[in-house]
Amino acid sequence: MLTEKIQIKLFTRQPEVPLAQFTKVFHGWIKDESLDDEVLVDVVDYSHVPNGPGIVLIGHGSDYYLDQGEGRPGLLYSRKRAAPPPEDRLLDAFRRTFRAARLLEREVNVPGGFGFRTDELLLRIPDRLLARNDEESQARLQPALTPLLERLYHGSTLDIARHGTPKMPFTLRVLAGGAPDLDTLLDRAA
Repeated sequence: MLTEKIQIKLFTRQPEVPLAQFTKVFHGWIKDESLDDEVLVDVVDYSHVPNGPGIVLIGHGSDYYLDQGEGRPGLLYSRKRAAPPPEDRLLDAFRRTFRAARLLEREVNVPGGFGFRTDELLLRIPDRLLARNDEESQARLQPALTPLLERLYHGSTLDIARHGTPKMPFTLRVLAGGAPDLDTLLDRAA
């Protein structure tokens, strides 16, 4: 995969999430350098946009969103530049997504608990020049993606399907029956 632009979204277990807390948490990540290998710059609040980007932690190479897209809240990791070598990009994106999700689960205090589902995720390549939302792009990505997902979700049943319309960025929806928890996924991504 030659593109640096990779996005992964993990959905929350809660159908609604109070976004205001995430502004404070993300500002804390900047102050405390919680993601020590990331240059974090600012936090932007788009919570007023229906089904929009929510709260965004802006970084130099990557952004982290508490995204509201599809009307479903989740953590959206977005690599935009300064990616590792092509053969490491997918694993790096999963590792960063899982790490940020685990940090959020430990820091966010929502009545009834807060957490992320591991049995469903979106993988998006927001670079239409290199990856149209079609079968050809899926066929090019599959040789790198399938072994990685089998490693991360070892023992799970996987269903990988292209999602959206040809006008949308290339998107795969991954469903994992019997998915491991977030700590296990993070360990397997190490």
